[in-house]
Amino acid sequence: MNLQALIVEDDLAVQSFLQTLLQSQNFTVQTTSSGQQCLQLLCNQNVDLVLLDLGLADLDGQLVLQQLRQWTAVPVIVISARGKEQDKIQALDSGANDYITKPFSAGELLARIRAALRQHQGSVQTLQFGDVEIDPIQRLILKNGTPLHLTKTEYDILLLLLKHAGSVLTHNQILRQVWGEMYQGRPEYVRVHMATLRQKIEDNPATPQFIKTEAGVGYRFSH
Repeated sequence: MNLQALIVEDDLAVQSFLQTLLQSQNFTVQTTSSGQQCLQLLCNQNVDLVLLDLGLADLDGQLVLQQLRQWTAVPVIVISARGKEQDKIQALDSGANDYITKPFSAGELLARIRAALRQHQGSVQTLQFGDVEIDPIQRLILKNGTPLHLTKTEYDILLLLLKHAGSVLTHNQILRQVWGEMYQGRPEYVRVHMATLRQKIEDNPATPQFIKTEAGVGYRFSH
């Protein structure tokens, strides 16, 4: 199965070069020159790799990186003309897997991509709570050993809750991370999907063991 790559680059010549390079390695590639569109795509689609330029027109790449790291561990390689040490340190501290400075060779970039993907695959482990088991690589969910079908939105909510297990997530935090900035202030979206998620993973949805309601605030995942 081909890996999915997202190229976030506003220099169309560089974007085209990267797209051709990745397609030659059997990646399925999407491109955008917008940081905001990058975040929306990552909310709505499965992506295995992000190549991120820092000098975007709408959002600084450092901000894009900080925001996407709030909910996804997708490997991100920053590709930038900014060669200052502080830029590299900030990007790596914000969660970039690697940082490569323009100009660069195709061979070097591909080597760094392979390293980032190996590191990511080695760090992703099966998640388990109660009688539910999740394989994030295959996006496979089992309950009592039987495959459990979740919609993409339900799956994204569940992973977000698991990532922040024990902490309260407000309605707006969940809306921002799963649906996007423009959906804030619509808690009914969260309530509807939490109800269907509970029906699927809880033994008794009326008295949930895992997804707890914090009245008027949001939700907390409790092991």
